[in-house]
Amino acid sequence: MNKKKTGYIFICIIAAMILSATACGKTDYFEREETGAPEETETKHDPNAELIVQGKTVNVPDICEMSLDYLSISRDVKPKEPGSTYSQYSAADGKVYVDLCIAYKNLDTSAVSAYDTMKCTLVYADKYEYNGFSAMEIENRSDFESSKAVSVSPLSTEYIHYLFEVPDEVRTGGEGITIYLTVGGKEFKIEADPKAIDIVGLEMHPGADAIEVKSKTVVTTENCEFNVNTVVVTNDVVPANPGDYYAHFEAEPGKLIVDMSLYYRNISSTKIGVDKIGKSTLVLNDRYEYSGFVVAEKNDGTEFTDADATSILPLETGNIHHLFMVPEEIKGGNDPVYICFTIDNKKYKYVMR
Repeated sequence: MNKKKTGYIFICIIAAMILSATACGKTDYFEREETGAPEETETKHDPNAELIVQGKTVNVPDICEMSLDYLSISRDVKPKEPGSTYSQYSAADGKVYVDLCIAYKNLDTSAVSAYDTMKCTLVYADKYEYNGFSAMEIENRSDFESSKAVSVSPLSTEYIHYLFEVPDEVRTGGEGITIYLTVGGKEFKIEADPKAIDIVGLEMHPGADAIEVKSKTVVTTENCEFNVNTVVVTNDVVPANPGDYYAHFEAEPGKLIVDMSLYYRNISSTKIGVDKIGKSTLVLNDRYEYSGFVVAEKNDGTEFTDADATSILPLETGNIHHLFMVPEEIKGGNDPVYICFTIDNKKYKYVMR
C-alpha cells in the first residue's frame, strides 16, 4: 500500500479530446500501522456491541459523540473535498480499501490525539480479521494528515478515517463485514454487505463489471449488431480511404492516439445518432482513465464526420472511431490496458493487453 501527494492536471486535446487522469505531485509518506496478513480471528468481540448506523449519533459520556459519515470501498482513498493538492491512499494490486469515516466530536475538557480516539478491527465472513490505520481530514476536508500528528480540540468535530487494505475478494465474495470500534473502553460495531455498501467515495474503474468482447466477434443488442474491427496505436489517425481533402487527428508531442474502430449496424426501426451510441474510456494499469472522442467515417471511408452531425439509418452499418490521446510510454509498456464503452445501456470492454 502506498500514499502519494496528488493533484489534477487537465490536458486539452486536439479536436476537443479531453484527457482525464490523476497525476502525482510531491510524495510525503505517512506513518501507519502494519496490517499484516489476515488470520482467522480468535478475538472475542462483544456480540451485544451497540450498532452504529448512518444518521444516528452515539454518545460515550464525557468522551465523545460520533456518527457514521460514510463507509466505502475504493482503490484510491481521497479526502471528501479534495483540494488542488492533496494526499491519497492507493491500494496495492489485487486489493481495495474499506474506508470508514467517522464524525468525532470531542466532549473531553482537553484536546485528544486523533490516533487515540478509537481502535478498529474489520472482520470478514465472521472469520477473517484485518487491522487498519487511521488518518484525519484537515483544511476543511481538503487533505489528509496522519492521526498521530493531529488532535481534536474540546467540543470540536473532526472527520477521522480508519482504512483497511483487504483483498478484492472482500468486495466481491458475497460475505458480510463487521467493523468493531473501541472508543473510551466501549465497543461499537458497524455491519455491512460489501455489495450494498454506501458508495460515497467509491472509485471502481468502468471495466470492473463490463462484458469483455473480442476483436471481430459480433455482439447483438436490442438496437444493433456491433464488433470491434481494429485497435491501433498511432501518431496520426486518417480515414480508411482518404480523399484529396480530409480531416485527420495528430497526436501531441510525447503522446500517441489509440484508435478503436467499431462497426455498428443499426437493426432498429429508426435512425440512430452516432453521438447517442455511448461514451468510451481507456483504462491504463487499472488506475488511469482517458476519455474518448468519437468520430464516424463516411460509408466510402474517404473522410471523417462529426459524431453529433452523423446518423446511422436502419439496416445501415457505420464505422465509428473512438480516439484516446495517451502517454507515449503506453506503446512499449507491460501494464494492462483496456477500453470500456457503453452500447444500449450495457457496459463492454475490449482488452488490449
